[in-house]
Amino acid sequence: MKKTRIAAMTLGILAVAGIGGGWYTGTQLESVLRDSILKGNEQLAAQFPNADVALALVAFERGILSSTARYRLILQAASADEPAVDLFIGDRIEHGPIPVSRLFALQWMPVMATSHAVLEPSETLAEWFTASAGQAPLTITSSIGYGNNITGNLRIAPMTLSDADSDITFSGLGADFQTDTTGRKVLLSGRFDSLEIKGEARVSLVGGEFQLDRQRESKFGLYLGDGHLTLDSLAVEVADKPALVLQDIVQSDNAMLDADGVKGVLNYRVGSVNYDGQPLGSVQMDWSMSRLDPEATAVLAGMYNTLSMGLEPDDPEAMKQQFTAALQQLLESNPRLALDNFSIRTANGESRFKLGVDLSSPVSFDQPPALLAQQLIGGLDANLVLSKHMLSDMVRYKALFQPEADAAVIEQEAVMAAEMAAGMAEVMQLGTLEGDNILSSLRYAEGMIDLNGQNIALEDFIGLLTMMSPGPALGALE
Repeated sequence: MKKTRIAAMTLGILAVAGIGGGWYTGTQLESVLRDSILKGNEQLAAQFPNADVALALVAFERGILSSTARYRLILQAASADEPAVDLFIGDRIEHGPIPVSRLFALQWMPVMATSHAVLEPSETLAEWFTASAGQAPLTITSSIGYGNNITGNLRIAPMTLSDADSDITFSGLGADFQTDTTGRKVLLSGRFDSLEIKGEARVSLVGGEFQLDRQRESKFGLYLGDGHLTLDSLAVEVADKPALVLQDIVQSDNAMLDADGVKGVLNYRVGSVNYDGQPLGSVQMDWSMSRLDPEATAVLAGMYNTLSMGLEPDDPEAMKQQFTAALQQLLESNPRLALDNFSIRTANGESRFKLGVDLSSPVSFDQPPALLAQQLIGGLDANLVLSKHMLSDMVRYKALFQPEADAAVIEQEAVMAAEMAAGMAEVMQLGTLEGDNILSSLRYAEGMIDLNGQNIALEDFIGLLTMMSPGPALGALE
């Protein structure tokens, strides 16, 4: 009996402490929310400059153990002929230190509050609510710690959308995230099972996963770090043709800041390309950037964010001038852009291509294109390894796309195509033959071209390219 009374009293003390803690949190919560929204709008302005995007707290009702809030998000329309998009978000906020939902989930670490935010139905979102069968298209659950750290998850509901041109079926998406009230660091990881679009063509995406680890650099406001996206398969079918299927698709990126400026890498890989169930090969592409002026990069990245979201700039002419100034500043640091590897592998061979370009600042952008290009490109280097076996394989794929074609004729064409490419490269001194590979290298600096070890003036090289153009021959045939 004594133990029961002790247990009951202990529970009573905890309950009172919980209510007291919840009431205290409730009194602090509104100011925390307003401060967080203020900082969030500052970040929106930094990431989407020249655009009218803002979040506001339009209602707050405090309770003892929970409160309710309502937010308004305004997105300026992409066109002046369209109205602005007005979204409202409802939020039920459980007070800490241990919100009931976390208690039932056996998450006993004290937090300031747990938020349950959902998009509210509106005329703007009517189509989305219909597509999600009445569910909120987006829900976000997050917990705010006493150290201003935020953890949570977001969910996009399964949807089916149809119109006269296409049908879209989406499995929904779930993601976990970590950040803080200042948005200094963002960790995000999630997955969707499938997305199918049926129209003139049928496009199917299966098994998408993503991870993001970004941290805002304090001086320039750039988000740097790692990103990773994988897709099990992407299939495309047109009319009654067999499906083209890309499998094991991987995209990864990394950006960092060092003494020379911003540097980054972007990698793509397609593990397998198939047509009508037959393997064609694989593809890999690796890009890198370096010596990017961080201030100019931040300005250009913000403009890209604004335009890619379809947001209308407040002053297009001012944005154009800002773009030109930022581009000039970027070029003054002599950035380097490089395609470090573009490789295509087939059953019998692999071809590879590399290209690096060192950029310079021109005297003016208002120049004839040829002169502007000469001033923009401070240096260039390229290397090509072209596999004769890969070329033959590419011609053999004709049998898949044209099954009525004669197989023996296609095989003869495949062999001839590789031999003709090798012969033309050697005759025109565009490449050399080494085993079963055609090799070619090109360097450009200070107005001179080095093509496979031979120095050629830029004007002569342009003339050579003009002679290689099929234009004159086509004109003669006409």
